[in-house]
Amino acid sequence: MDYSAYDTADFVCDDSFVAWVKEGKDSAHWEQVITQHPGKQEVMLQARAIILAAAQLPAFQLKEQEQLKMWNEISNQIDTTAAAPVKKSRSIYWYWAAAAVCIMAGAALWWMRPEKEPAVVYTRLLREAKLEGNKRIEEVNEGKELRTVKLPDGSSVVLQPGARISYPVCRGSNCKREVYLSGAAFFEVSRNTLQPFIVYANEMVINVLGTSFRVKAYDADSLVEVYVKTGKIALSVQPLGTKVVSNVSANQQAILQRNTLVVSVQSSGQYQADPQAPEPITYSFVFNDAPVDSVMKTIENAYGVHIHYDKALLADCRLTASLTDEPLYEKIRLICRALEAECIIEGNDITLSAKGCHRY
Repeated sequence: MDYSAYDTADFVCDDSFVAWVKEGKDSAHWEQVITQHPGKQEVMLQARAIILAAAQLPAFQLKEQEQLKMWNEISNQIDTTAAAPVKKSRSIYWYWAAAAVCIMAGAALWWMRPEKEPAVVYTRLLREAKLEGNKRIEEVNEGKELRTVKLPDGSSVVLQPGARISYPVCRGSNCKREVYLSGAAFFEVSRNTLQPFIVYANEMVINVLGTSFRVKAYDADSLVEVYVKTGKIALSVQPLGTKVVSNVSANQQAILQRNTLVVSVQSSGQYQADPQAPEPITYSFVFNDAPVDSVMKTIENAYGVHIHYDKALLADCRLTASLTDEPLYEKIRLICRALEAECIIEGNDITLSAKGCHRY
């Protein structure tokens, strides 16, 4: 197929292109098209925006009389344009007529499906990665409070209510550090310079070695947002290739406009969290001669976990530590080490068994 002469309307009316935009089909083919025809990237982005906008339209069916009227109007517009003294291979009227027909047809077929998936982009990404149910682990926060999940590599993810993540089933050093996200979550990634940690969030791909950041990626939203608390991340965008488009450092925020695939980066200053769902990004984990009870309350409030310990026994214990760059479970391990305590972690319940402290 020769795409060198394609304009926006041609891509909108190309069934294969539409299937790629909506369902990710034939990704290799279309990535090759982008590579071979870099000058077509702008019109492909325009076509993609039109297709996604059409997918948001409500399902509808035109009556036979209305269909006939629509076709007559389009036909008359084409005839009128053809008679006009315009020296162009394709008039603007024909472009919009063709686009309108394809949009209405595509929108009707798309929205008249028997069942709409709750998270189209999320499930499509899993399908493309071939992460079927028996090859992945999915964690969902179905409650109203924060939920913390420990990943195989020691990293931790704090899920906002309604958020879900999936990651491959793996063992030991062969584990791929890849997570697929739908919703909002805060990541604290264990550092590993030999194996990057990758988050797929709608069209945004986040690549890190070890850092902490917050991602907001709801399927129905027009934006994908990421805020970096510590370290640095590299961003790329799907489906138009995987080349890094932005590097985002601590205290910076990146916003992806999903209809245009344009990423903007800005310094955020102080992060504004959802007051209804506070998260670790808003807390300080630098403790200077702090009472153990204060440390435990900070961690419980930040991560939505429950820490069980003998408060009377540890009443005289105080901690001095900087735990900002550590994932939750590494924080717990270091605290237990400082207290010479044994720790048992069962989901969001953490139990400390210590001998106590005495101040002299």
